[in-house]
Amino acid sequence: MDPLAHSAQPDKGIPTQSYKNHICNVVKQAADNAEGACGYLTNDCFDFKQSVVNAAICHDLGKLDSKNQDVLEGNSQRGLPIKHEDAGAAFLLKQNCSVSAILASKHHQGLPNLYDERVRGRLFLRHEDTFSRTRTEKYLAEYVLTHNKYVHAHQLLSEVYKGSSGWGGLRFRLSLSCLVDGDHGDTARHYGNEISVEPPSCRWQERLESLKCHTDDLFKKNPTKTRNLLRRDIFQGCKNAKIDKGIIACDSPVGTGKTTAVMAHLLKAAIEKELRHIIVVLPYTNIIKQSVDTYRKALVLPGENEFEVIAEHHHQADFDHIDSRHLTTLWKAPIIVTTAVQFFETIAANKPARLRKLHELPGSAIFIDEVHAAIPAWMWPQMWQWVKELVTDWTCHFVLASGSLPRFWRFPQIAETPEIIPDLVPEPTRYAANSAEINRIKYLTV
Repeated sequence: MDPLAHSAQPDKGIPTQSYKNHICNVVKQAADNAEGACGYLTNDCFDFKQSVVNAAICHDLGKLDSKNQDVLEGNSQRGLPIKHEDAGAAFLLKQNCSVSAILASKHHQGLPNLYDERVRGRLFLRHEDTFSRTRTEKYLAEYVLTHNKYVHAHQLLSEVYKGSSGWGGLRFRLSLSCLVDGDHGDTARHYGNEISVEPPSCRWQERLESLKCHTDDLFKKNPTKTRNLLRRDIFQGCKNAKIDKGIIACDSPVGTGKTTAVMAHLLKAAIEKELRHIIVVLPYTNIIKQSVDTYRKALVLPGENEFEVIAEHHHQADFDHIDSRHLTTLWKAPIIVTTAVQFFETIAANKPARLRKLHELPGSAIFIDEVHAAIPAWMWPQMWQWVKELVTDWTCHFVLASGSLPRFWRFPQIAETPEIIPDLVPEPTRYAANSAEINRIKYLTV
């Protein structure tokens, strides 16, 4: 009998899944994820992709232990007696593939503090369970022979690509995201908890034309109204702005049409940089619902499912079908509208469930509204480094906006090298918008 990766659930009519089938599926999906992210990586993509593939091949090696196979063959719902992550890490460490070893060893636990791991000395990346480690050391060679016997497409060889050192935390999280999406996704599909769904095409140029028609219709309703004329100027200014810089500021006041104007700029950036996602980050769910309604009216093309094109990702979101939920929660839809908490916690996460969607972030145009309140100020020094890395290494394009925008990137407490970020809205239009805002608000005093 072929070794197993997952046990059956006879009461639900779910059969076993072979080790070979699972490994091949995970390697393919993890490699596809890495390839998708590497399409936007500005430096060595082979190192990134191969490190992910090595980890995917080895991640379940410990399931080949006879004690684990007894449990899997018996359709038991109890946990495996041997911690299966340990074997993949042990094999990769013997090959001096430390990056892949980190990914394989932590594909369930999440990324560790590497300083703490190094302090462990000989136990670096090895599981804390002594019995599992002892078992792995004794039978690792047998696991490798069994793997090579059944998984012909992905052999464990004595010469494995070593990869390079010096990775930063963000790159580790992106690589683990590629792996865990492949692993968790294949497991979920085997047990009927997910289905494979192809996301809609980006069609950025068509969506930009649709947005222009939508805004033209709105402007025509009150063509001479001063505020409408101002919104039209802001829209045109955003649509025509240069996209040569990866980070752009927008301090247009509330009520001046930022929702559609910034989207026009993001669409233009997506077209010129051939991006795959547009992500809109907003502070509150009620604002998200309003923005999603606007985007679905303005950007969804004839014959498309609005839930699949514009993904509304927050705890109160409703889904018309399980397909829509899958595209939303894994950030696979062309346009994702989400909360600041969801967005920033995903970038900073180390746990697999939260990280699973992170590999979709490279190659995205990202609009962060009310950026001054998006995260606590003391978190910005680290987050600013990651934003810069996403721009320089992963071809992301950011618009940082607020009605009262503090230009924190000019302060050495936030950015090691204070920067000048260009403005999205032309200066004359910004001045007119700010003047109109001053005149619009009247403070009545007794």
